[in-house]
Amino acid sequence: MADEKNNNGRDPIDDLVDEITGNVNWDEPDWQSAIPEWKEGTYPWEEALLGGEEPEEPCGETKELEERAPEEEETVVPQEPQTPPSGASGKTRKSLPTNIAESIIYAGGILLISFIIATVGWRWANDVLALNKTETTASVTVEAGESVGEIANELKDKGLIRYKYLFRLFATVTGKTENITAGSYELSTEMDYSALLGNIGSSSAYRETVTVTIPEGYTVEEVFHLMDDKGVCDYDSLIDSAKKDQFSFDFLTDVRAEGSKRLEGYLFPDTYEFYKGTTAKAVISKMLYNFSTRFDKKMDAEMQILGRSKNEITILASIIEKETDGSDQKNIASVLYNRLNNTWASPKGYLQVDSTIQYLLEERKENLTQADLDIDSPYNTYMYPGLPVGAICNPGLTAIEAALEPNQTNYYYFMLGNDGSTHFFESESSFVHYKTEQAEAKENNQTEDTTTQ
Repeated sequence: MADEKNNNGRDPIDDLVDEITGNVNWDEPDWQSAIPEWKEGTYPWEEALLGGEEPEEPCGETKELEERAPEEEETVVPQEPQTPPSGASGKTRKSLPTNIAESIIYAGGILLISFIIATVGWRWANDVLALNKTETTASVTVEAGESVGEIANELKDKGLIRYKYLFRLFATVTGKTENITAGSYELSTEMDYSALLGNIGSSSAYRETVTVTIPEGYTVEEVFHLMDDKGVCDYDSLIDSAKKDQFSFDFLTDVRAEGSKRLEGYLFPDTYEFYKGTTAKAVISKMLYNFSTRFDKKMDAEMQILGRSKNEITILASIIEKETDGSDQKNIASVLYNRLNNTWASPKGYLQVDSTIQYLLEERKENLTQADLDIDSPYNTYMYPGLPVGAICNPGLTAIEAALEPNQTNYYYFMLGNDGSTHFFESESSFVHYKTEQAEAKENNQTEDTTTQ
């Protein structure tokens, strides 16, 4: 026989269980219309007794006795008061139901209540112990600072549990809320309450991971967008952490850039494995730690020989990373050092590299305008001599090594030619001559487009 359903298509027992666990409001009209209109202070079976039904006519001998004459009164003999039996309390006992209908209703009520308690208990047990559940697998993301109630809501929404308030009670009583860790987890209905709580912790084997490769030369914003796209951590949380959180790495003490740009250059490009839903600070700390280990003692010694700080080396490496064609890093490094160290020579201590201007723009341009070159910013190496205030990208290991081991040359200029290779010049005149030739060739469509460096 098919199970009876209520108006909303659910099993009435489920609705009753939901009410007991706090999920249904008794004040809803559907529930109110289902409640019989009993008189206050009475039960239905008492209504006949208290509702004023007319007593039946006395019959037989009883009626005849009532009609006797007063003179036929019987003498009443006084009787000794009876002592209650030993052990009796003397209190009036409540009588059991006195008719068959009341007895049936009484017994039926007890059976109904027992059935409901047994059914509710069985369904609770099934949910707690993961019995008789349809097999379901779902990805659940726990955000940092989420309450057990919020987690229970998601578990219920994903179909992993039926009674969220029972789950909250179980979690609180068992004390298993302390190990909950932010992240994404692959959970299933085969897991009971204990397993669900145990598998949303830092040691969970069901915690989802993702592999992310950060290309060399990515900026902080590009790295954070990549992390967001891969489901590691959302972009806004990463930006907020980069601006506000404190990171215990000594190389950050010399950084002069502000906001999220203070981390530019130190989110080391590499292949990482992250837990999905990892906190922003943990993501950033992992990349900063990688930088600290890759910049080893040998590099520290070379840095000391050059008389440069780690921050200066990182800024130089970031420029090299953005200006290179892939094979010319050490020659580009020599041009930058020659300009920085020999301020008497043209261009008089100005680096004049387009990549620092491109860093200021919302979108990269093929050719910079004079308005771009006139942007007043400490990153503008045409306007301010020396190094910019901070790195302009996150350089790879090769660019860092080039900044530490530049070639010894007399180059002061370089340019990416139409042939796709970088060309170097010792004088401004030779540089200008080559630049003019390349521009004329481009206008005549003799070669592919180039970008002046």
